Amino acid sequence: MSTNLIEIAVAEIKQLAVVEPKQASKKFELIANTMSDEQLVELIEQIDIVTLTQINSEHDISFPSIISELMSPERIRDIVCQQPLYWEEKIKNNAEELKQHTFDFLTYLIRTQDSEDKQAAILECVAEDPAGLFYLSIPFIEIYRGEQFADEDFYADTLHEEEEDLEEALAYTERQLTEDAHGLGFDDPRSLLALIRQLTPQVEQAIKALIRNENSGWEGIISKFATELVMQAKEKNQATDEYAEVDDMFSFLD
Repeated sequence: MSTNLIEIAVAEIKQLAVVEPKQASKKFELIANTMSDEQLVELIEQIDIVTLTQINSEHDISFPSIISELMSPERIRDIVCQQPLYWEEKIKNNAEELKQHTFDFLTYLIRTQDSEDKQAAILECVAEDPAGLFYLSIPFIEIYRGEQFADEDFYADTLHEEEEDLEEALAYTERQLTEDAHGLGFDDPRSLLALIRQLTPQVEQAIKALIRNENSGWEGIISKFATELVMQAKEKNQATDEYAEVDDMFSFLD
């Protein structure tokens, strides 16, 4: 495919994304069937980050995507940092939904990679950006900040139980055997956290330090992190009134 045809494809995908991002995602997958990996990489590099974010956000993240496999770690980082501007209302205003959504999106972007080297490169690249580290941390806040509960005069901290489970799950050298032995499927945040700790222990330590530095409960921390994510995304995009509605999106603790 010539450079001119790639430019035409880029223009068509971008135009579709403005009107109907889901159709743009489908269009990309159709075009991908006619291109080599080299051509697709060139196509991806020419698509602006806003359009890439819209396409990935509309993709059915329960299925792998060619675009997620071929994007560079830097493009994936930019998408992670941009995506909060496109959260749906049900995600914006509910801590549980936000935790699940960020976990699902990270699983889609990381687990679909064909090598652990690429997975590690993505994690390191995302974590280097302050907004990226906030995003990476959200799915694991409840694990590291287990709520205290009262039982007469005895207080138990579920945080310790969660960490004991996690440490036990990481006792084996082979992560897959660990996940099977402890029932940690890909839909369990502890499985993704185990992957992060194995591939990039420094990223896991950064996540833990960020979360442990906060004093409020897990819902309050999610609210703070999510608000910070939106603010940083707006700054990066030099946002104007187009994104004014995101200012009051986090009202679920009021």
